[in-house]
Amino acid sequence: MSLSRTSTGRRRRAGTSAAVVAVLLGTAVGTGGGTAAAGTSSPDRAESAEAARGGDNLVLQWNQVTYDAIVKKATETNGLKRPPLGSRVLAVVHTCVYDAWAAYDARAVGTQLGDDLRQPYYKRTLANRKTAINYAAYDALNYLFPEFKSDFDAKLRALGQDPAHTSRNTRTAAGVAHTACDAVIADRRTDGSNQENEYADTTGYTPLNPAQDVSALDKSTVVDPVRWTPLRIDGFVPPFATPQWGEVKPFAIKDPVAFLPPPPPAYGSKKLKADIKTLMDYNANLTDRQKVISEYWLENSETPAGHQNKWAQYISRRDQNTLSEDVKMFFTLNLAMADAGIVAWKTKVHYDYARPTTVIRYDKSGKQVRGYAGRGKGTQTIAGETWFPYVTTPPFAAYVSGHAVWGSTAAESLKLWTGSDKFGDSHTTKAGSSVYEPGVTPASDVTLTWETLSEAATQDGLSRVYGGGHWTFDIDEGEKVGRNVAKAAFSVAVKYINGTA
Repeated sequence: MSLSRTSTGRRRRAGTSAAVVAVLLGTAVGTGGGTAAAGTSSPDRAESAEAARGGDNLVLQWNQVTYDAIVKKATETNGLKRPPLGSRVLAVVHTCVYDAWAAYDARAVGTQLGDDLRQPYYKRTLANRKTAINYAAYDALNYLFPEFKSDFDAKLRALGQDPAHTSRNTRTAAGVAHTACDAVIADRRTDGSNQENEYADTTGYTPLNPAQDVSALDKSTVVDPVRWTPLRIDGFVPPFATPQWGEVKPFAIKDPVAFLPPPPPAYGSKKLKADIKTLMDYNANLTDRQKVISEYWLENSETPAGHQNKWAQYISRRDQNTLSEDVKMFFTLNLAMADAGIVAWKTKVHYDYARPTTVIRYDKSGKQVRGYAGRGKGTQTIAGETWFPYVTTPPFAAYVSGHAVWGSTAAESLKLWTGSDKFGDSHTTKAGSSVYEPGVTPASDVTLTWETLSEAATQDGLSRVYGGGHWTFDIDEGEKVGRNVAKAAFSVAVKYINGTA
């Protein structure tokens, strides 16, 4: 599709990718402050002028504050890996922001209160939009991370707002924001995530297989080789992370079961035998580039969704998005990302499928194989029951890959929003900066470049195969899940934005 440009040369989408939306919904999308026929409203013109001057708008700033809080929480819990948490956090923040902003738009409706908070046209100013966004993000973050309130207070003050302004009087922008976010939070308090109890399991999940030591597998104790097996590390057995997540209330889709992929292959099948060979071949012949890819996409794995929000940040800066454009883009993206996480975990618990670590050790037990021998040891001949992946195996089932699901969800959502697969971001890993092999890997700088969103998503998924944490079918089916969820969530988000929900 073609995108018109303003006199400043920046790309404009009239709120969303109009051609895509027309195909999906058969409706026109106007600019944030008025109808397409009426042209651009005064606050929209002010937003455009601000965007042209550069600098991160409030949506980008609060998105970064949210990401930083997720990482800080992960650090304080000693890196406990619970990936779906991040996608829910980002969705709650950006839903609160969107719902508060919608009160100052002529058409958009909130996810909880519809158009009940709609403000008269003379109050739909850029100043009121900004105030509403600030307090909405602030409220959401305090709900999600009450222990970091002082951080959020400092950010709010730096933006010229007072944390003590708690009135719900909807004649003020702060009151509108508080009221809008209160409704979102009320909806999320009973969504099944169990946030109030640190996201503890509510299902009573018990693994079929007994725990195995992380360094070797005892084949004689395995009940079913393709069912998930917990790994004992220094005497501690991490439980399956957030098995209740498949039951969390979705943000946009209706039923996660509708998005479940077909069953994974059985033990002894041609497909699984082929995948065992593929994983072992990669493992025994890892290049520096493959190691870099494995580590880059694993970074801050408490929230893989954080990577994809960085994609959106890049696109916003690249295209000089206005404040309202980013409200809608991040809202659309994170509804899809949260629902993708729910479907991914529904799939993981439903099939309870084993990781390559335990299946390969079981299959090659008692045999000598060529494989990665451990940090800095390279490839050696090792006992099959000690086969060792390059990256750490996380404590939850393999099928499907969360990285593949979230990567493809984001790629599809952002493609639908912008009308293009174009990306253009890159990352350089400096020589010797590996977390797993510090001072050794890579031998020289390695630059990863993604011309398209699809390339980035594909590499995100493939990184888990290189690292030995996932099967190729985890990736292939995960990508399908992600694309399907993104399309479904996008159609719902656009209905809110168009005011037709």
